[in-house]
Amino acid sequence: MYPTTNIPSEVLAVILGLTNHLFFRKYEPFGRTVPYALVCLLVEPILLCLVQAYVSPVQWTRYLFTYGAFYASLLSSIVLYRLSPFHPLAKVPGPMMHKVSKLWSVWICWQGRQHTEFKAMHDKYGPVVRTGPNEISVVDPSAVNDVLGAGGLPKGKWYLARQDERAPSNLLTLTGEKHANRRRIWNRGLNADAIEEYDEILAKSATLLVEGIQARSESQGEVDLTTWFNYFSFDFMAEFVFGGGSDMLKEGKDKKEILELLEHHMITGALVAHIPWFFYLGNRIPRATEATLKMRAYAVEWVQTRLAKGAKVKDLWYHLTDEAAREKEEHPLMKEVVADALLAIVAGADTTSVALTNFFYMILKHPEHYQRVQEEVDRVYADGDATDVFKQSRLKYLSACLDETLRLLPPGLTGGPRQVPRGGRMIAGHFLPEGTQVYLPPYVIHRNPECFYPRTDDFVPSRWLSANNSDSDSEDHKRHNRKAFLSFSSGPANCVGKKLARQEMLMVISLLMQRFKFTFAQDFDWEQWPETMKDFFATSRGPLRVVARTKS
Repeated sequence: MYPTTNIPSEVLAVILGLTNHLFFRKYEPFGRTVPYALVCLLVEPILLCLVQAYVSPVQWTRYLFTYGAFYASLLSSIVLYRLSPFHPLAKVPGPMMHKVSKLWSVWICWQGRQHTEFKAMHDKYGPVVRTGPNEISVVDPSAVNDVLGAGGLPKGKWYLARQDERAPSNLLTLTGEKHANRRRIWNRGLNADAIEEYDEILAKSATLLVEGIQARSESQGEVDLTTWFNYFSFDFMAEFVFGGGSDMLKEGKDKKEILELLEHHMITGALVAHIPWFFYLGNRIPRATEATLKMRAYAVEWVQTRLAKGAKVKDLWYHLTDEAAREKEEHPLMKEVVADALLAIVAGADTTSVALTNFFYMILKHPEHYQRVQEEVDRVYADGDATDVFKQSRLKYLSACLDETLRLLPPGLTGGPRQVPRGGRMIAGHFLPEGTQVYLPPYVIHRNPECFYPRTDDFVPSRWLSANNSDSDSEDHKRHNRKAFLSFSSGPANCVGKKLARQEMLMVISLLMQRFKFTFAQDFDWEQWPETMKDFFATSRGPLRVVARTKS
């Protein structure tokens, strides 16, 4: 004799599904709690079926109905709630697919078109758009300080999902006081005095770049600037951080396929960041972590070499490890320094190479600006020494073209979101509850007429020149909000290497324009080149094929 119940098992399954949604909505699984949550969601309907079999044995199809009812109620409850007027972000407009699930964002990210998708959404829905179930994107310039400024929003799960639990946190993922303490050490290695120590390193790498481009152009008739700027940026960062370790410029190729590893690492991180709960599981899939582990192995190899040869110059490693013993309380741990050093190479190499490639694309696309930059470089460096960084302040028009390039094509097209802390915040006229992810996408903000107007989508370098400068046209900068210029981010967590990166780019551009006359390769479809740009937090782009004719 079996016990009996008047409640059908399918009804119990529906109730159980709804209960799970209510629980996990409040206690969203993350990190080590993810496996337990998945076990619960898999085991609960099985247990219900076993109880059903004990209470009242039925045909096996009824068990399938019970199982299906559990997941149908769970998923339906999630979808209906996210679309309902009861959701805290219900009043924020946005596409239905984005409101329902982040899986749609993963698909867009996989295609590398997150920046253009965000632009299209803002064009349709306005300055504040709901881009995920608990995520918004804001292009209102008034929100910049509220999100990125002092007392703004901290980094959240999006960044934590990029943090390998087997390695210590680096400057990118740290928050609060820990970030401030680590940032202080970084600042010491990237202040004005420290940067002077790097001039010789920079000049050496830039000269190798010029020689490499000349050799490749003479042997093949054309050169891919995308590839060579990648070589240069990585070699320089390896030299700057570890005192060496990479010879792509000398060898004319990436023998170890490090750049490919970097791209795989970035793509994996970008995808997983959209579904942070999956990171704990993905981190245990060998194939998914292969690129990260190889990059870390290279970093350890470079560290060992650096430790063996000692400090020949005061490179970044010198400052990160506090070889000068300036930290009074406690010295950074070696594993923390390795994590930061690897971050410096990855972040610094990618952003600079992207910016340089974009710059040459822009001025080659606009010959009138190319000519003005060329004349300025020839005038400022009439003595022929384009490695003299003290003359860079006189490169007014070149700097304006560089800033305009960074405005239209920032290296970080979408960037990463910040997370609303406990208690919620008012951002751009909307109250956002705790846990909401908030994007300020540079690619879209820079193309917002409320920030830069007129000719918002056009390449207009003169908007960056002072209104009192004779080269400036007042019509070109009726609206020019420098606080909305986010190519180097903003606030306490802005790009720590901004000054060095700018010095690096100005030197490289000056040297190249002094030596070569550039034109697009004859059969190169330059109009379609921007379509090759892929947004994976870092930016991937296709070959930029040019002819580099050596000047007499």
